[in-house]
Amino acid sequence: MIKIVTAQGTEFSANWAGISELDGSLRFEVVESDIQTLFQIFSDREHTKELTRVFDEDRRTFEGYTRIIRIAQMPSGIVVGLMHE
Repeated sequence: MIKIVTAQGTEFSANWAGISELDGSLRFEVVESDIQTLFQIFSDREHTKELTRVFDEDRRTFEGYTRIIRIAQMPSGIVVGLMHE
C-alpha cells in the first residue's frame, strides 16, 4: 500500500499517486478516509507545501502542490488533485 504523508506528518493510505500527464497536477486516490477530512487537510498549505509518497523503500517528495483542484468519491477511494499556485 502507498502512503501519502503531509508536511505536518499526517498519513493517508492510497491506492495510487503521481503526476498527471494531462495537466501536471499531483493526483492520488486515498482509502479509509472521508471527503470532509481530506478537504480540510489538502486545502491547508501547511500540510500541502510538501507531500511525500511512500511505497515500500521508495520515497518521492512533491513540493508546492498547494491548490486543491479536485476531490471526488470514486468506487475504490477518494481522488484528490492538487496544482502549483
